[in-house]
Amino acid sequence: MLADILVITIGLAAIVWELWFFLGPRRAATAAALAKTGAQEVRVLVKNGYDPDTILVEAGRPVRLHFYRDETAECSERVVFDNLNIDEALPPFQIKTIEFVPPTPGDYPFRCGMSMIKGRVVAHGGRDASRAAAGTGHDKHV
Repeated sequence: MLADILVITIGLAAIVWELWFFLGPRRAATAAALAKTGAQEVRVLVKNGYDPDTILVEAGRPVRLHFYRDETAECSERVVFDNLNIDEALPPFQIKTIEFVPPTPGDYPFRCGMSMIKGRVVAHGGRDASRAAAGTGHDKHV
């Protein structure tokens, strides 16, 4: 009887954790930094997901995402941008740079090879990209 209650309690706790992990609150979006070369750059940590998982960029400008895979989980060994025809291996404990130019404003989702972890690049047009990072400066500068 006690063993049954323990198993049920552990099972319910696992279900709650899984729902929170996959459906819980997302981290705030990260605006890409503009490099001297004119490319927009962001370092993305791959460990139990993507951090950041939402990246703000300007459409029509080169983007460089530096993925650092800090794990050996099979799921995260590839990154796939279906809309951009990008499917690249992410070697463990190394940086892999993915470069592309988002042609138009919109969402450019990316995922692992098994579609279990997901992220997205949100491309805004022109001055909208700087407004997407509202809150990073004074109101009169946004």
